[in-house]
Amino acid sequence: MENFSNYFNTNGSVVANGKTNSYHKSDVCINDSLPKELIIRCFTELCHMIESLDLSGCQNLTNGTCDYLGKNCSLLTTLSLESCSRIDDAGLEMLRFRSVCLNLGFPHTSWCSNLTCLDVSWCSVGDRGLTAIARGCKSLQRFRAIGCQEITSRGVEQLARHCHGLLLLNLNYCGQGVTDEAMVHLSIGCPDLRVLAISHCSITDQGLRAIAGTLSPAAAAAIVGQATSTSQQNGIPLVLPVATSNGSVNNQDASSPNGNVNNHGDRDNNRRQKTNDSNKITLIPVGCVSLTTLEVARCSAITDIGLSAIARLEKLDLEDCALVTDSTLAQLAVHCPRLNTLVLSHCDQVTDEGIARLAEGLCGPDQLQTLAMDNCPLLTDAALEHLGSNCRKLRQLDLYDCQLITKQGINSLELHYPQLQIHAYFAPGTPPALTFARRRRYCRCCRII
Repeated sequence: MENFSNYFNTNGSVVANGKTNSYHKSDVCINDSLPKELIIRCFTELCHMIESLDLSGCQNLTNGTCDYLGKNCSLLTTLSLESCSRIDDAGLEMLRFRSVCLNLGFPHTSWCSNLTCLDVSWCSVGDRGLTAIARGCKSLQRFRAIGCQEITSRGVEQLARHCHGLLLLNLNYCGQGVTDEAMVHLSIGCPDLRVLAISHCSITDQGLRAIAGTLSPAAAAAIVGQATSTSQQNGIPLVLPVATSNGSVNNQDASSPNGNVNNHGDRDNNRRQKTNDSNKITLIPVGCVSLTTLEVARCSAITDIGLSAIARLEKLDLEDCALVTDSTLAQLAVHCPRLNTLVLSHCDQVTDEGIARLAEGLCGPDQLQTLAMDNCPLLTDAALEHLGSNCRKLRQLDLYDCQLITKQGINSLELHYPQLQIHAYFAPGTPPALTFARRRRYCRCCRII
């Protein structure tokens, strides 16, 4: 199933003389004999009014590309660097800073500060790069960093501290460094978040409760920890040059509560209340109350308890969440009346009873449109009967490798809903053993008379 959070436009858009022209990088004629860096430099200088640029899959691009974009394309709002594997943290820092101004001691200037959509999936980006983007691009609304396994909860913290208008965050396949701590920070700094993709990360019920806004301040503090030691990535402190009010440049720790350039504009100041002990901060996770899409595939520690706290969802991916049971579906049926897409692939404990509760719940009759329940070994034709009796809006159903579901059950459901697309696979039956006429066996060295 296609990821819900793939919202990025793949076409570029250039504004010149008040007119918008659309193009794609494959349509541009370029002299292949020119050095790649020279091509990018010429492009950014000639097209300095560009607003949207897609460079996904350009694996030969380096950090110099970000340097030219930062210097020449200040109107850029949408940028895709997906699979540009040679671009790393230094490149994202160049995208934010104009290094010449900093070296000369001029006041801080944030380039590409108009960015609202950024995709750095499968780049060599970690917490330092994420910190640079968070501080320099505070208008960021959609950020995708799929497969960036150097990103941890510390980087997400910086994103939550500075990008309060974030609507979409895709951290799928970022690995075990993204934990419940990241969810606590998002619940404090990004209340407007609508799409959150954290599949294959280390998230538990506590993280989901933080997102839902039901986690107590004490529990949030226990998750984040009260240590004030400097955050590090690969043993190097996360320190970035930040301009002061008088124009001088100071180095500040990326994890410092006062590390942002403009503290008085932060919306989460009232949610990080300092206590008498200056080393402690009281965290008040208000939750991401606007969340409608959640991807937590392969987050195996998530159970019914965590999911019961999440309401208002429209799309939910629970693939390979082995602890999900019928109780989960009962909670979704009661608390998620707008749920229209649900993935239950490889949820081994789901039975016909859970599907019945879902189909008869608030979302089943009038909302549920897409349901994936492939590789659920306990489901039978009874589950299809419940869906056929209640889910009038169902348009797509995945049933791969549901061993107890029969062709007869599928045919019956198709008769009731001819518009329903059912994706099913039945392994071919074992062919019958071939019978051969009995032959006399003899030794080839013997002679038969």
